[in-house]
Amino acid sequence: MATTIVIGSDSGVGFEVAKRFGKGGQRIVLVSRNQAKLTDATDKLIELGVLASNYVCDANDFQAIEQMMKTLTDKYEDITNLVFNVGNKHLDDALSSDINLIEEIFSTNVTSAIVSARSFIEETDSTLKRAIIFTGGGAAIRPSAKASTLSLTKAALRSYAYTLHDQVASQNIYVGLVTIQGLIGTTPEMAPENIAETYWNMLQQRQPVETFYPEHVSGSEFK
Repeated sequence: MATTIVIGSDSGVGFEVAKRFGKGGQRIVLVSRNQAKLTDATDKLIELGVLASNYVCDANDFQAIEQMMKTLTDKYEDITNLVFNVGNKHLDDALSSDINLIEEIFSTNVTSAIVSARSFIEETDSTLKRAIIFTGGGAAIRPSAKASTLSLTKAALRSYAYTLHDQVASQNIYVGLVTIQGLIGTTPEMAPENIAETYWNMLQQRQPVETFYPEHVSGSEFK
């Protein structure tokens, strides 16, 4: 049985991705910083017949991320997949946020993803067929004046996903990015359970580098 770690998974898209992967036969480790929400989410998955556990970790604590990967790989030898679904969606314009806040958001949206991916690659079994999937956003390709910092951080994450994909492909590691182009939960199409199907399809096909969901949109979600 393969094991998937989902960081940012106690609700929304992260939880639905965990549920979809679990229904597909994966063991699931839910990760977030809120134990109460994690426990509730884990119980829901178990009720659905998913083999699930959880681990409390703040994605902004890089040492904690590295320790988590060591702990989980010691416990489960078959960890093959990582889904990184953490994101600070704070909205601002190009002048309103101070530098400290911008750095904090960059740390959450980009640096924590890099640390998580590197730790996953380093600690998991190199003989296994592995995968890393990041959650991106439409602001990466259609920057909005109402979402300046979110736009720049999602663009940085998108760039990292592409460069990491190229570097680790020869190691039998697939790196993918789901670029969500819209506001989650605002329409039936944008329901988290529908978005989650994209992650599962990417895991099965191990291509392309980036999938857009929905595929076609007319403009930024931040009107």
